[in-house]
Amino acid sequence: MMGVLTSDLFDGYRSFSAAESLPDDALVDFLTKDPEGHRLLVDVERGVIGQRDFELGIGRRFGIDGERLVERVWDYLRPEPLLLEFVRRARSHGIKAGLLSNSLGTEPYNACVAWNLVDEFDSLVISGEVGLRKPDPEIFELAVKRLAVPAEACVFVDDMEHNLGPAREAGLTVVRHTEASKTIAELERLFGNVLNSQQETVPRVSIE
Repeated sequence: MMGVLTSDLFDGYRSFSAAESLPDDALVDFLTKDPEGHRLLVDVERGVIGQRDFELGIGRRFGIDGERLVERVWDYLRPEPLLLEFVRRARSHGIKAGLLSNSLGTEPYNACVAWNLVDEFDSLVISGEVGLRKPDPEIFELAVKRLAVPAEACVFVDDMEHNLGPAREAGLTVVRHTEASKTIAELERLFGNVLNSQQETVPRVSIE
């Protein structure tokens, strides 16, 4: 979800860091390069720790207020209305849409609820709720199972290259997201027969 249906999450981290008088890449580097920070990220995404523990860990590391930290980071993200509109258009043509997201926890701040995304999809797989995270192969299998369609009928969209290989190995067609217009053009190419048809078709799936 983050980075596909929203602006780039790392840019949100950078804006947050700057607002806290930290180096722009402080939070990005901590979560991706520092063993302690990366463990915090993996643990919250898998639901091993809660959102509050994640926030407190970052707060302690940088000497900043961890209260509502996830929500404060999300305040710097922007929605991608073109992609959300494509999801609605696809569903109106019988294409199922599933949301597969590595989450920073859902309590107290639930991004899917706050951004009114719950009803936009046929199925939601949130990493912390299922104890798996992208790129774990099992999470792709679970997403397909919940949508009740064959893996080969699925298209997986993600902005992170390292998530695409395991999805492809699970049998899904993959699309690397870089910007909304290019992603939509590729999805229209893949789903063109369905989107342009006036007749009922066998639904396929787009997983964001």
